[in-house]
Amino acid sequence: MKIIILFALLIFATGILNAQVLRVSCEVDYQHLIAEEQQFLQDLKLTIEDYYNNYAWTEDEYETDIDINIYIIIETVHQKSYEKIYKAQFQIKSISGESFYDKEWEFPYQQGYPMEHNKVQFDPICHFLDYYAFMILGGELDTYDLLLGTPYYDAAQELANRGLLSQYSRGWSNRLGELQKITNVRTRPLREAKPDFFTAAYLVQEGKTDQARQYGLKVLDAIEKVIQEQPNNKYLKMFFDAHYLTLSQIFTNDAENLEKLVNYDSNHRETYRNAMP
Repeated sequence: MKIIILFALLIFATGILNAQVLRVSCEVDYQHLIAEEQQFLQDLKLTIEDYYNNYAWTEDEYETDIDINIYIIIETVHQKSYEKIYKAQFQIKSISGESFYDKEWEFPYQQGYPMEHNKVQFDPICHFLDYYAFMILGGELDTYDLLLGTPYYDAAQELANRGLLSQYSRGWSNRLGELQKITNVRTRPLREAKPDFFTAAYLVQEGKTDQARQYGLKVLDAIEKVIQEQPNNKYLKMFFDAHYLTLSQIFTNDAENLEKLVNYDSNHRETYRNAMP
């Protein structure tokens, strides 16, 4: 039964199964720059979309379309030796709730920049984009089965370690820290409960509220374990921000558990209270 539910959930959460893995839409804002620089960066949007969309990121059996939105703000540019170095803010979000914001991306860029996968030498553009692809995939695959995203988090950590040792090391210490918050043993109960959460979400959509609540109770137990260890856990906050509406639906008219959510996630207390009987 669980396998059938998970298969249906994949369609519900990420779209029809097919050969595509990442389906990225990118927006680049370079209004802070002079007109000449804006012209120079006109192809960056399509370059990034092509890099993400025309590559098989995983051979996993759950290969699906994962819709992702990326928003980039190019803040400054300066000449360093023979390179133009750009500083940017980078935000990436998947439709199922994985979300990361990075304000320390620095990279050299020129028209015709060689965007290639599996480069041997560290590349401040390609490996940065790879890192966030792996972070998204790690979170997405964790929803399918128990800790299924671990190999992708491991790949992200390997890139972060390489970035720290490169000449483009800015920001990689923070990226590694964010990754470790997700993979830390204290966060593990929430990662382990993600398949149960998305099963509950699917059951709610099917109108099977009693079954949904049973899976939801497992998620609530995992949340409690994380809060006991790290009440301000950032990954837990990201989970609440992405899924508070679904949590309120899972526990609609369940005053006791909704009150727990009010205490755990005060930022969304009104939504939980509106779901109370």
